[in-house]
Amino acid sequence: MPFRPAVYFDRRYLEEPPMRQQQPYALPALPPQADTLTIHFLTLFMHEFQRQKLGDANLRIYTAIEQTAGKTGSAPEVVARALVESGLRAARESFPHKFVQTVEHNAGTPRWNVKSATQQQRELLVFWRARAPANVRDYRRAYHYH
Repeated sequence: MPFRPAVYFDRRYLEEPPMRQQQPYALPALPPQADTLTIHFLTLFMHEFQRQKLGDANLRIYTAIEQTAGKTGSAPEVVARALVESGLRAARESFPHKFVQTVEHNAGTPRWNVKSATQQQRELLVFWRARAPANVRDYRRAYHYH
Protein backbone atom coordinates (compact mmCIF):
# COMPACT_ATOMS: atom_id res chain seq x y z
CA MET A 1 0.00 0.00 0.00
CA PRO A 2 1.51 3.36 -1.04
CA PHE A 3 2.20 6.02 1.53
CA ARG A 4 -0.38 8.81 1.68
CA PRO A 5 0.23 11.87 3.82
CA ALA A 6 -2.43 12.78 6.32
CA VAL A 7 -2.65 16.30 4.90
CA TYR A 8 -2.80 16.69 1.16
CA PHE A 9 -0.64 19.40 -0.33
CA ASP A 10 -1.97 21.67 -3.03
CA ARG A 11 0.52 23.21 -5.48
CA ARG A 12 -1.61 26.33 -5.82
CA TYR A 13 -0.38 27.47 -2.43
CA LEU A 14 3.17 27.71 -3.79
CA GLU A 15 2.21 30.05 -6.60
CA GLU A 16 2.31 33.75 -5.97
CA PRO A 17 -1.11 35.31 -5.47
CA PRO A 18 -2.36 37.39 -8.38
CA MET A 19 -1.53 41.08 -8.20
CA ARG A 20 -4.24 43.05 -6.52
CA GLN A 21 -5.41 46.10 -8.31
CA GLN A 22 -4.07 49.31 -6.93
CA GLN A 23 -6.64 51.03 -4.77
CA PRO A 24 -8.14 54.13 -6.37
CA TYR A 25 -7.47 56.14 -3.23
CA ALA A 26 -4.87 56.75 -0.52
CA LEU A 27 -6.03 57.42 3.01
CA PRO A 28 -4.48 60.22 5.07
CA ALA A 29 -1.89 59.72 7.77
CA LEU A 30 -1.29 61.81 10.85
CA PRO A 31 1.43 64.41 10.10
CA PRO A 32 4.19 64.80 12.70
CA GLN A 33 3.33 68.41 13.57
CA ALA A 34 -0.44 68.30 13.18
CA ASP A 35 -2.58 70.85 14.96
CA THR A 36 -5.51 69.87 17.16
CA LEU A 37 -8.16 70.57 14.53
CA THR A 38 -6.43 68.40 11.94
CA ILE A 39 -6.13 65.55 14.43
CA HIS A 40 -9.83 65.91 15.24
CA PHE A 41 -10.77 65.90 11.53
CA LEU A 42 -8.58 62.85 10.87
CA THR A 43 -9.95 60.76 13.71
CA LEU A 44 -13.56 61.57 12.85
CA PHE A 45 -12.96 60.96 9.14
CA MET A 46 -11.32 57.57 9.71
CA HIS A 47 -14.11 56.55 12.07
CA GLU A 48 -16.80 57.56 9.55
CA PHE A 49 -14.91 55.97 6.65
CA GLN A 50 -14.63 52.62 8.43
CA ARG A 51 -18.26 52.79 9.52
CA GLN A 52 -19.52 53.15 5.93
CA LYS A 53 -20.58 49.88 4.36
CA LEU A 54 -21.09 51.20 0.84
CA GLY A 55 -19.39 49.46 -2.04
CA ASP A 56 -18.08 52.48 -3.93
CA ALA A 57 -14.91 53.98 -2.45
CA ASN A 58 -15.62 57.44 -3.85
CA LEU A 59 -19.03 57.55 -2.20
CA ARG A 60 -17.58 56.29 1.09
CA ILE A 61 -14.96 59.07 1.13
CA TYR A 62 -17.46 61.75 0.15
CA THR A 63 -19.95 60.61 2.79
CA ALA A 64 -17.22 60.45 5.45
CA ILE A 65 -16.14 64.03 4.60
CA GLU A 66 -19.73 65.26 4.80
CA GLN A 67 -20.34 63.44 8.10
CA THR A 68 -17.12 64.83 9.57
CA ALA A 69 -18.10 68.34 8.52
CA GLY A 70 -21.54 67.90 10.03
CA LYS A 71 -20.20 66.65 13.36
CA THR A 72 -17.58 69.38 13.68
CA GLY A 73 -19.75 72.22 12.38
CA SER A 74 -17.19 73.07 9.70
CA ALA A 75 -17.60 73.49 6.00
CA PRO A 76 -16.90 70.31 3.96
CA GLU A 77 -14.27 72.25 1.99
CA VAL A 78 -12.31 72.95 5.18
CA VAL A 79 -12.42 69.28 6.16
CA ALA A 80 -11.39 68.20 2.65
CA ARG A 81 -8.46 70.63 2.65
CA ALA A 82 -7.20 69.36 6.01
CA LEU A 83 -7.46 65.75 4.82
CA VAL A 84 -5.65 66.48 1.55
CA GLU A 85 -2.90 68.26 3.47
CA SER A 86 -2.60 65.05 5.53
CA GLY A 87 -2.28 62.85 2.45
CA LEU A 88 -5.77 61.92 1.25
CA ARG A 89 -5.75 61.11 -2.47
CA ALA A 90 -8.97 60.13 -4.21
CA ALA A 91 -10.97 60.82 -7.36
CA ARG A 92 -12.66 64.17 -8.01
CA GLU A 93 -16.04 62.67 -7.18
CA SER A 94 -14.86 62.01 -3.63
CA PHE A 95 -14.56 65.69 -2.77
CA PRO A 96 -17.09 68.52 -2.44
CA HIS A 97 -17.59 70.44 -5.68
CA LYS A 98 -16.50 73.76 -4.17
CA PHE A 99 -13.22 72.24 -3.02
CA VAL A 100 -12.52 70.77 -6.48
CA GLN A 101 -13.20 74.15 -8.10
CA THR A 102 -10.92 75.93 -5.64
CA VAL A 103 -8.05 73.47 -6.13
CA GLU A 104 -8.26 73.68 -9.90
CA HIS A 105 -8.52 77.46 -9.88
CA ASN A 106 -5.61 77.91 -7.46
CA ALA A 107 -3.43 75.52 -9.44
CA GLY A 108 -3.46 77.96 -12.34
CA THR A 109 -2.06 80.84 -10.28
CA PRO A 110 1.70 81.38 -9.98
CA ARG A 111 3.41 79.78 -6.98
CA TRP A 112 4.50 83.14 -5.54
CA ASN A 113 0.86 84.20 -5.20
CA VAL A 114 -0.61 83.87 -1.71
CA LYS A 115 -3.74 82.10 -3.02
CA SER A 116 -1.83 79.52 -5.04
CA ALA A 117 -2.35 75.82 -4.42
CA THR A 118 -0.20 74.06 -1.84
CA GLN A 119 2.19 71.28 -2.76
CA GLN A 120 -0.28 68.64 -1.56
CA GLN A 121 -3.03 70.14 -3.71
CA ARG A 122 -0.73 70.09 -6.74
CA GLU A 123 0.02 66.42 -6.01
CA LEU A 124 -3.73 65.79 -5.84
CA LEU A 125 -4.13 67.34 -9.30
CA VAL A 126 -1.38 65.06 -10.63
CA PHE A 127 -3.22 62.12 -9.02
CA TRP A 128 -6.46 63.15 -10.74
CA ARG A 129 -4.85 63.61 -14.14
CA ALA A 130 -2.98 60.30 -13.94
CA ARG A 131 -6.22 58.39 -13.41
CA ALA A 132 -8.30 60.24 -15.99
CA PRO A 133 -9.31 58.18 -19.03
CA ALA A 134 -6.89 58.68 -21.91
CA ASN A 135 -9.58 59.35 -24.48
CA VAL A 136 -11.43 62.00 -22.45
CA ARG A 137 -10.09 65.51 -22.31
CA ASP A 138 -10.34 67.12 -18.90
CA TYR A 139 -12.84 69.90 -19.55
CA ARG A 140 -12.23 71.55 -16.17
CA ARG A 141 -8.52 72.04 -16.63
CA ALA A 142 -7.59 75.62 -17.45
CA TYR A 143 -4.86 75.87 -20.05
CA HIS A 144 -2.54 78.78 -19.34
CA TYR A 145 0.09 79.87 -21.81
CA HIS A 146 2.61 82.17 -20.18
